[in-house]
Amino acid sequence: MPRNNSRFSIILVEPIYQGNVGAIARIMNNFCFSDLRIIGKAPEKNDFYLAMHSEEILENARIFESLAAAISDLDRVIAFSRRLGKTKPIDLSPPEMAKYVQSLPELKIGLVFGRETYGLTDDEADLCPLRCHYSANPAFPSINLAQAVALAVYEIDSFEMRGVDVETKTDAEGGAELSELYGYMMDVLSSIGYFARPETTNWEAFLKRMLAQLNPNPDMSYRLKQMFNRIHVLVTGRGKGF
Repeated sequence: MPRNNSRFSIILVEPIYQGNVGAIARIMNNFCFSDLRIIGKAPEKNDFYLAMHSEEILENARIFESLAAAISDLDRVIAFSRRLGKTKPIDLSPPEMAKYVQSLPELKIGLVFGRETYGLTDDEADLCPLRCHYSANPAFPSINLAQAVALAVYEIDSFEMRGVDVETKTDAEGGAELSELYGYMMDVLSSIGYFARPETTNWEAFLKRMLAQLNPNPDMSYRLKQMFNRIHVLVTGRGKGF
């Protein structure tokens, strides 16, 4: 029986090539995904011929001016990237990505795919706490946009058929709550002078990534705030409040 994957959003950042968006709409329909979001504008060329029986997904695609706006209502966001490096850590393989999102059945998940030409900018990548990487031929690692989306949606939709045990976290904090916790932690660190000296570590990205991996429940979030408030008291002599 087909599964409902409407809680997943496929997010394309400024797609440009003929056929990719149409092919993506078709593969989304194949695996019961329906929410397509496009940053910038939809390609002007006619992609409907590749979206056979999936035209409704194209017609209902939502257009956003920025990636930040497109992900504002989502609980978790995962970027797909071929780039590797010290400042570009990879958190999930495709099977691990599928297991991760299926462990959070109550949350809205965004899957972000960069431009066909140069992917995501660093600022855009920093908006996505988690990164998934396809282990392709090192001599030719760049995967076509539509094919990258196809691999991702297939991994997610076929996960249950593999018989992999997964502990679901139905009480994990949503996106708004996680953002509020992140903001509180950053506020405490700033208030105690943690960022007074130049840093090579991107602590903002690190904390977002840590919280997305941790998936705290409300009690854990409270304890983290309690701990950071106590740190603030020890350093400044007064509480921060939360």
